[in-house]
Amino acid sequence: MDKAMRDQYEGGVDRALIERISCSVESLRGDLLAAVSDVVKIESVTPEFGWDDDGGAGSAASFQSADAGIHPGEIGVIHGTHPGETNRICKGESAVACYTKTILDGMGVQCELYEKEQGRANLCGRYRGVGGGRSLLFNGHTDVVPPGDPADWHGEPPFSGRIDEQYIYGRGSVDMKSGNIAAVFALKALISAGIRLKGDVVFQHVVGEECKRNDAGTTACIERGYTADAAIVCEPTCTEGAPFMIHVASLGVLEMKWSVRGKACHVGLRREVVREGGAGAAIGVDAFEKGMRVYNALKELEQRWAQSKAHPLYPAGQFCINAATVKGGIGPSFVPPDMEMSYAITYPPQASASDIQKEIEDCIQDVCLEDSWLRDNPPEIKWDFHWPSFDTNPEESVCCVLQDAVRAVCPEGGDIRGFSAVCDASFLQEKGIPVLVLGPGDMKYTHGASEKAAISQIVDAAKIYAIAMALWCGIAEI
Repeated sequence: MDKAMRDQYEGGVDRALIERISCSVESLRGDLLAAVSDVVKIESVTPEFGWDDDGGAGSAASFQSADAGIHPGEIGVIHGTHPGETNRICKGESAVACYTKTILDGMGVQCELYEKEQGRANLCGRYRGVGGGRSLLFNGHTDVVPPGDPADWHGEPPFSGRIDEQYIYGRGSVDMKSGNIAAVFALKALISAGIRLKGDVVFQHVVGEECKRNDAGTTACIERGYTADAAIVCEPTCTEGAPFMIHVASLGVLEMKWSVRGKACHVGLRREVVREGGAGAAIGVDAFEKGMRVYNALKELEQRWAQSKAHPLYPAGQFCINAATVKGGIGPSFVPPDMEMSYAITYPPQASASDIQKEIEDCIQDVCLEDSWLRDNPPEIKWDFHWPSFDTNPEESVCCVLQDAVRAVCPEGGDIRGFSAVCDASFLQEKGIPVLVLGPGDMKYTHGASEKAAISQIVDAAKIYAIAMALWCGIAEI
């Protein structure tokens, strides 16, 4: 930033620069919204869900792009990355990557379709600055969750991409195709305005986030060399009362199940199991009764967590031990011989997963010591899943820059918060990249029927991202 710019720089923002960027984004508004609509129409449901489209109007096979010049049946061609593999038409997640690549190609961004898992292409790109600045990475996933029952959409096709005066409609509009495309058009606006950056801008549009396939998506892209000095994950962070929050942390999630073994007998013999002086375990053991001891102990621990597990960015009680499913027993005429419960456990960003696991296991072990059957037949505990938290210091310079960028566009935005869900920011931080989460879209529509993204937020996000690029990467010419 030269002296003339620095003289105008106030509170992190040069007003003349902001106006120039905002005007450039506004000039691209129509193309930006058309591109968001187009990618929403692509049914890029995460394959792990086993969902299959019905070949309707929104399917990849019938999609046509007005912006990128892609015709039906030619969503894009991904070149073979495996020995003996021929070129093929993109579908699903790969189709979103192919579509977006045509936009980046037209901007002079060096990019590639990279597959760690065959048939699932990540879009990786790097726009080279002139040198001497810091690099900034924009990360987002191209996969979406299934739309659910079409009847819940009240006549709106789940992948319509319809645009009206206020919203763009369809699965993935909020989570998170609007944010991904807004970041692309942010760079396009800078280029159109003749603003040259010193540092690089890097893009990762990745597969599999909805099912924690970071090995095929975000982590694979980082290991391929697409990294930067800081990163923004473009997940939705708006609510009606708090637009464009900056999430600097997320909770961690563990999934666990325990199972208790009892001993079946005919219901006619239950008297021996429950009455004082009965034959007891020699005849039968009610697994539900034993399992409820474990359930109640974990419920009491959860109550204690409301006081003992805290983080300044989260409300009391955010971190919990959620009993999610239960199964067991044979039928009405049997004393139940088994019981199993599964849990989702959310823990604070500063805690370690291993400590949380030990606390849960110790709690179960303690309650078992109070029961003779459970002492000899302790529950089996299985840890099935872990999504690590992330925790970025709010004093990181990238956080200050992003807050300045938000407030230049949306003065009421930019509050520092903790993310109440999980995202790929965790895996960026694992690789040593300072990371924040910020994007368009009201989180109440995430994963819900009638998902829709506010047009005003999409356009404002493009402005915010463009300003952040300018402030973080530095400007060589203006």
